[in-house]
Amino acid sequence: IARLRDEAQRDHETVVGLGGLHIIGTERHESRRIDRQLRGRSGRQGDPGQSIFFLSLEDDLMRLFGSDRIARWMDKSGAEEGEVITGGLVTRAIEQAQKRVELQNFQQRKRLLEYDDVMNQQREVIYSLRLFALERGEELKAEARRMIEAALERSVRQFFVGADRPEEYDRGGLREALALQYLVAADQVTDAQAAPTIDKMVEVVNAEGEEAFKRKVEYLADFGKQIGIPEVDSQVLSQVMLAVLDERWKDHLYDLDQLRNAIQYRAWGQKDPLVEYKREAFDMFEDLMRDIQSTFTERFLKIQVSAEPDRPEPPMVPARRAPSAPRGTPTSAPSPATAPTSGADDLFMGPPPRAAAAVPAASSGSGAGNGPMVRSSLGPVGREAAATVPGVGRNDPCPCGSGKKYKKCHGAGR
Repeated sequence: IARLRDEAQRDHETVVGLGGLHIIGTERHESRRIDRQLRGRSGRQGDPGQSIFFLSLEDDLMRLFGSDRIARWMDKSGAEEGEVITGGLVTRAIEQAQKRVELQNFQQRKRLLEYDDVMNQQREVIYSLRLFALERGEELKAEARRMIEAALERSVRQFFVGADRPEEYDRGGLREALALQYLVAADQVTDAQAAPTIDKMVEVVNAEGEEAFKRKVEYLADFGKQIGIPEVDSQVLSQVMLAVLDERWKDHLYDLDQLRNAIQYRAWGQKDPLVEYKREAFDMFEDLMRDIQSTFTERFLKIQVSAEPDRPEPPMVPARRAPSAPRGTPTSAPSPATAPTSGADDLFMGPPPRAAAAVPAASSGSGAGNGPMVRSSLGPVGREAAATVPGVGRNDPCPCGSGKKYKKCHGAGR
């Protein structure tokens, strides 16, 4: 270290003796901060140094922002092509051009931040709901009650859109719709005396929804006691809430990206794209919250849980290579098998999300899945037999299982 320090000191004295660091720039940056950093390299910590910049009026910075006035002055003064011009006029013109570029960049960053702030505000609302779901406390149950109440009220009011008189109310249809979508038995809505108006029907339906929610929580709690797992009701409630929030929020983010890419065309209609983006994003977010409330209410009130018995793990049976069939011989499709479960404590909730497609179980050979599952994979054949396996190409993986190519393993020299 001492030797390196002495060498650095000698180099420093040599540079100082030559006059320090001299910087020659052929272009000015659009940001004054970058130019000042470069200038600072030539005179750090009291060392001597010098910097000079040679510019052209045809540079991008001067051509776009600052060359008109200087060009007119050069024409009046009779300056020739290639003549060097120095003075305060040129320096001030360059600074003004840099200020205009910096202001333009600042406005672009500010505009970008305003677009991002719209999504950030919506993200705070969704993440607050996810926090309730993760904490699994009484706040989650209170939020679930609010969602169920809002979904049921909206369903009642939308069902009677266009019905101006009580005689036009389809009370039986409302009862069937609520029972079909949410499993809420609101029989009192058919009684014109008990629920004469829409507001009264909303109260009746909300009361039935509260009772349905309590029954579902008690059902989950009793199930947890039977299988010896505490707080099953909170776990299931949290899982349903998180699943609905994550599914709908991902779709909403994709829709916002599509809106942001297309909103700039509103400027052709003399409209501010940012204002239009905020307005439509707010409408989309309201639709998102309504969709979350309805989907959560439907899934939770319809949910059923069950415990599957333990099943032994299927043994690892190495599959043998079947003889290849002649060309043109039709092959039979494998029959589906029942996928194994993961244990007695697994909870199977239903009904599945509407967006989830039916996925066939993994096949395990012929039959209906009563036998052990066979994982079809060609295992290593052994080091002695690897050299005599027919039909293995030189660039194919070696059958011995080493991971090398056949020509560099047991096929070497063949």
